[in-house]
Amino acid sequence: MERKKQALLLALPASLALLLFFIFPMIYILIRTLAENGTADFTAFFTDPFYLDILWTTLRVSLISTAVSLLLGYPTAYYMARTPSRLKQAMVIVILFPFLVSAVVRSYGWMVILGTNGLLNQFLMGLGLISEPLKILNTETAVIIGMIHLLIPYMILSLVGVLQSIDPNVEYAAYSLGASPMTTFTRVIFPLSTPGIISGCVLVFTMSMTSYVTPKLLGGSKFRMMATMVVQEINVSFDWGAAAAISYILLAVILAAVVLLLAALFLLRRRRKKAVAAKRETSVPPAEGPAPKR
Repeated sequence: MERKKQALLLALPASLALLLFFIFPMIYILIRTLAENGTADFTAFFTDPFYLDILWTTLRVSLISTAVSLLLGYPTAYYMARTPSRLKQAMVIVILFPFLVSAVVRSYGWMVILGTNGLLNQFLMGLGLISEPLKILNTETAVIIGMIHLLIPYMILSLVGVLQSIDPNVEYAAYSLGASPMTTFTRVIFPLSTPGIISGCVLVFTMSMTSYVTPKLLGGSKFRMMATMVVQEINVSFDWGAAAAISYILLAVILAAVVLLLAALFLLRRRRKKAVAAKRETSVPPAEGPAPKR
């Protein structure tokens, strides 16, 4: 009981800061928006194909960025979890090094690489693989590339801690029982690493949905996502009601995605517990009856 009280006291300052600087302002803006315009801004969003297309674009970019970050980050995280400590520390430093550079600077770096006269087009044209420059900058592809480069460290760091906690003897036991590397991964490693996968996906998806700098710089003026539309409604259209509606719709979509991922994690754990319990029941030999009397 004392530990719970101490934990609550430690969490109290952060909880108060969250209430004062996030929840209360959000509630105030929502009440004021509904008081002034009612649900007109929300209805206009869902009845306008222009806004719906922006919502779908944001979801598509975020889902692709999350999936590619998981595919590229999982092998890297697994290798880091199974390497010696010195090499692991060096890899962590390499992964954390981009955090020392602003997202604006990194986006400008990709503009130099992906531009019409950028390094990538010059390299491909020098090899004779293309005859004219590729149109990559100011497209959705450029935004996805920038998102992956920006967010993949979060996926790796989320996975490393979980994979590192998996006992290597579990893998050795699976190999000794005749399981192939693929079977060991699908039946042992992957199920045990689902908490890290869920947390990494939630983090990357949320940051992709709310990203502003990367879509603005790499997507150009014609490419729009939800976060860029909020800024445009405030600074260009001066429509605070529409900006608030877009913000709350974005928040609702993110919360729905997080709830779905957490529900998937809960169902996977529940299914795993049932499977383990069923195996234990089948492996227990039947109780022997009393010995027959002579």
